[in-house]
Formats: sequence, structure tokens, C-alpha cells
Amino acid sequence: MTTARFRVGPSDGPTVADVLERLGGASPGLAGAAAEGRAFLNARRARPDDAVAPGDELAVWPARRDAPGAPPVEVLARWGEILVASKPAALPTEPERRGTRSLVTEVAELLGLRAPPHAASRLDVGVSGVVLCATGPRGQRHLAAMREAGRVARVYVGIAGGRVEGAGTWDAPIGAARSRGRSLPAVGGAGAKEAATRYRAVASAGGGAAPATLLRLDPVTGRMHQLRVHAAHAGAPLLGDRDHGGARSVTTARGRVLPLARVALHALRVAVPDEAGEERAALAPVPDELRDLWGALDGDGSAWEEVLTGTPEAALPLAAPSGGAR
Repeated sequence: MTTARFRVGPSDGPTVADVLERLGGASPGLAGAAAEGRAFLNARRARPDDAVAPGDELAVWPARRDAPGAPPVEVLARWGEILVASKPAALPTEPERRGTRSLVTEVAELLGLRAPPHAASRLDVGVSGVVLCATGPRGQRHLAAMREAGRVARVYVGIAGGRVEGAGTWDAPIGAARSRGRSLPAVGGAGAKEAATRYRAVASAGGGAAPATLLRLDPVTGRMHQLRVHAAHAGAPLLGDRDHGGARSVTTARGRVLPLARVALHALRVAVPDEAGEERAALAPVPDELRDLWGALDGDGSAWEEVLTGTPEAALPLAAPSGGAR
């Protein structure tokens, strides 16, 4: 199936969902395209309840299911128009043009929502953990205000290749640079903006020629790939982070080679005040593949429980994040 393009007529219906339902009678697979993120109204991604007018162009990309076997999405907490979901590493946060399974479409299906929720934070494919979402405009406005005020607190845990000692703050500015023919976030790249990540080395493993460090990471700002870029700049790229120099595989002390299919980074906890000012928090358990990787490196399994104890040293005042660090 190629991309289907339609010109909305005067009797096609008042919303994108109406138009697609009408067209779906002749072309199966169109009716659910907006909920799956495959419908574009006048070149912008459309939601089912978006209003249409005669003459508007509606484009529908073909479906593609290319994330088989991903663990199920879980809704960890929900209050008012805000929810926290746990994203498996294999899924994108939002649908790609071809309607690949995504966190928000899975949440919509799980909860029976008419349209996918708005993701107020995003995690890259290859990164797992908590994602804040809004199911309506009131929730979206509240989360935007909390982010602007620096009231959204996140804790990540990662496994870095290399030795990191102690705790402190990484504060190298992050911009964009060309790498292998594409633009990637990088320290000191074009348009670099201030960035800050609090870090703490929780435990070490590996030893010998292949040391590794279990890190707690608290983003103060929220630049794209911030945690991954800062770890790489510190000489300890996260395992599996191919974009920023992370190892594609690791060799255990027993000589076993383990390929790395994901970035060793997990968004562990998020906390944000609700509309009444009461702090709400949610925790996404560390996935088995990261626990297994740490164990294969002879890491102490109890170290995971130490990630949320204490806080990194050299604490900074909370700054307003601008996006999502991942």
C-alpha cells in the first residue's frame, strides 16, 4: 500500500475520524489511521477529532508493524488528565509516519481513549522507562507549566562503559553536529545551549579491561540526548549507545560476548505536583535485560536498590527543562 491522499469534500464529515470512517468502506485499513498516527491533515499529524473543511488534504501512510515482541506497555499512575506510562525500549514514544506501534497508541488502546495522549516527555527508541502524558488540554497545560517552572523531577539509571568516580554535575553545553551523514546532539555543537546533569556513581563492575559503572542521573535541563552526550563526554558512554560511542557488545569475565540491542539507560522515576500542589510520583521497575547485563558484568545486584537512596552531590537549583533528556 502506498500513501493515500484525499481531498475533503463538503459531505465527507466534520472531523478526521468521520472522513476516514467513510473512506474506510472502500479502502480497509483507513478507519483507524488517525489513532495509529498515520493520518496527516494539511501535512500535519492529525488526531481523530480534528476538524476538517472542504478542500483540506488528508494523507494516510501505510501501516507497518516493525516492533514485534516488545514487552507490553503499562500505565503506572493516573490522576485527572495526567498519566504516567512505562515505555519498553523497543517502542518509539510517538508513532512514526508509517504507524509503527508506539507508547501513546498502545496507551490509547489499553485505556479505550478516542485519541492517543500527548507525551509531555519523550524517550528514544532503545531507552525504557517512565513517560508523562496528558489525556486532555487541561492536563497538557498543567504539565507544560510544571516543566517551565522546573517542577518535574526525573531520575534515570544507566550502565556506562568505563569508570566513573564519586558524584557531581556535568555541565557541558549541547548543540548539534554532523555525524555519519546526519545531525546528532553533541557537546559544543551548532547552537549549543547550557545543559546540566547531576550524576552519582552507584557501583562499579567489570574490572580488568572492560570496567562498567552503574550511574544515577538526574537531568536539571532537558536537551535532546543530554544524558547520553554528557556520559560520553565524561569518557564513559552508555553501553549500547552507538550514536555516542557506546559499546555494541561487551565481553564478560568468562569470555562470553554479549551483543547490546538497546541503550543501557532507563527512566526510573518521575515526580510532579498535581493541580492541588500535592507531589505525585511513579516508578518503573528496571527491566530484566538491564539487570541481566549488570549481572553478566559481575555487578552487585543489590546496587539497583541503592540508586534512589541519597542525592547526587553538588546540587544545583532546579532549572526549567526544555524538552526531554534521554
